[in-house]
Amino acid sequence: MVFVEQGGSTMGEEPAGLELLLGFLLVGAVPTVVGGAVILSLVGLTMWVTAPLRRRRRAKAEDGRTPSGGSCDPWARRRNP
Repeated sequence: MVFVEQGGSTMGEEPAGLELLLGFLLVGAVPTVVGGAVILSLVGLTMWVTAPLRRRRRAKAEDGRTPSGGSCDPWARRRNP
């Protein structure tokens, strides 16, 4: 049986403090960027889907009809023309 000795270390060098910090920043930045993109996409889609509803509410308010959640004061429009 023959034994072969391996010279040197089989493990790579440990990263320096700056390299370790940059690695952690990269690992933390990827989910932040991806998560931020997902959240902004969901907000944008929500605004796009609800735009017709907001337009209808605005049109009702301009006609003098009370939109849901609006003021029920019939004299409010006459006081502030």
